[in-house]
Amino acid sequence: LMLSNWYDQVQIGVGRAMKIGSKGIDDDGTSGVPPSYFSFNITEWKLTKKKNAKGLPLANAQSMKVGVFPLFLEGPTRYMKLIKDDEEMMEDMYEKVLSSGLRDHELKMYFLSADLTGQSYDMGRMMAFAAGWLENQSIWMHMSYKYYLQLLRGKLYNQFYREMKDDGGMLPFMNPDVYGRSLMECSSFIASSAFKDPSVVGRGFLARLSGSTAEFLSIWKLMFIGPNPFVMNDEGEVEMQLIPALPIWLFEDIEAGQEGKRDDEGNLIVSYKLFASIMVTYHNTLGTDLFDIEPTKYVVHTEDGDVVVEGSTVPTATAVQIRKMIGVKSID
Repeated sequence: LMLSNWYDQVQIGVGRAMKIGSKGIDDDGTSGVPPSYFSFNITEWKLTKKKNAKGLPLANAQSMKVGVFPLFLEGPTRYMKLIKDDEEMMEDMYEKVLSSGLRDHELKMYFLSADLTGQSYDMGRMMAFAAGWLENQSIWMHMSYKYYLQLLRGKLYNQFYREMKDDGGMLPFMNPDVYGRSLMECSSFIASSAFKDPSVVGRGFLARLSGSTAEFLSIWKLMFIGPNPFVMNDEGEVEMQLIPALPIWLFEDIEAGQEGKRDDEGNLIVSYKLFASIMVTYHNTLGTDLFDIEPTKYVVHTEDGDVVVEGSTVPTATAVQIRKMIGVKSID
């Protein structure tokens, strides 16, 4: 009951925040994109006749005025966690963010914040930086990757892979001449098109191995393994299921002239290592994107021989053996 009440209060708060909205350059608060931050200015107060340790009078706030700010990518990213199971709402929110002031149309990426022109320095240190640099309307890679992760969690597969590959929003699909560093190396931020010097727009600054990397590992897991590789069956026993989210171009990219690998039966294949030790190979018998498609057969190669499983889940004994990495060489 308590958790249910808390959840209801959160939903009320989200609704209130959406009603208050945001305000900034070319933003009248009707974009439908959730705001991230508010300020609260006390307009009425009542003295308590008490003082703090420094002798200053204490007061209780009686009334506050809410201040609104421009959009930040943090808002819709966190909101998508609440609607990830509703495909229609996810698609609607994606389109709203895409057409909002958070989209850098030149780089085809997403600003950390919308235009902050005219904001007070009370907003924080971000106002000390030039637009497009560091925390002021730059491409903050960690935040962008958090947003891309939510697209994948919400099963917006086509949108996610378009952002990743076609628009070059993620490594290693950025233009190396523009990015200015190894495509295997994340940056703290990318100078956005809002920056006044066009020679550095799109360039990554301050190499980082933290937030972006952590988000990418979560992305990689959803792409190759799925959200829940180990589940409990109706009898309370653990089973294993692999449900990848892989586009056909990761098997074979005809447009890029990259021929794929095939098995003895001519099916396209792609492989990865599970738990850094067990080679897993997907055989794409459909020759299509593998989005939320359960396998129909597993062949688990162990030191004691092959275990053939017909169906979408690996039964308990073999699942535990895989989880504990005991004598399992590979999985097809």
